[in-house]
Amino acid sequence: MANPRQTPAHAMALLEQAVAAYGPDESHHPSLQAIGDQLGLNPLQVRKLLITAGVYHSAKAERVLSLYREGRTVEEIMEQTGLSRVSVYTYLPYTRGVCSTDADPAELAREAAIRRLAAEPTVENLWESLLLFQSCPFHTAKGLEFSYTIKGGELFVSRKEKSITRSSVEMAFRRALALGEVSGPKKLGVFGASYLYPLFLRLGIITAGKGK
Repeated sequence: MANPRQTPAHAMALLEQAVAAYGPDESHHPSLQAIGDQLGLNPLQVRKLLITAGVYHSAKAERVLSLYREGRTVEEIMEQTGLSRVSVYTYLPYTRGVCSTDADPAELAREAAIRRLAAEPTVENLWESLLLFQSCPFHTAKGLEFSYTIKGGELFVSRKEKSITRSSVEMAFRRALALGEVSGPKKLGVFGASYLYPLFLRLGIITAGKGK
């Protein structure tokens, strides 16, 4: 599958090809799948390219883009549109940055894992998602940046020497599922909660509640 982020020149060429394939006639646009088959992309990548170019229009896309341009966070857009986190990302234009919303193969794999986790919130799907998000930047509730790696079934956080054990992760996971809306890390009640909390938010396991 082609990767829109290989080089700036390649990305621009793909964008131009997608726009040309989409065509100017609003009543006779080919399907996103048809364009994707032509360019070696999936339909979500095609739509993001067309949104980036400013030629794709729908009520849902316009609503997401309007909120995005107002500076709303993904969580705020989710709340106001009723869309899932992954769906919001598919309506945002391409951006630069490691682990950004760009639909490169790695990001597509992460988004697919989040969808599986949402459909089946099992421990197995949790760990599959956690494995895919290794080395991505996260921020604690206090704004401290960190990343993590997984070794031997334990989480090793860049800001901490002691690992977060598998049992702690899974205990926090079960508690998060029971709560749904979590006002802060302390509600998870395990060692390493300050790091698990933003991970669970990103994976869509919980939503941020009010209070401390």
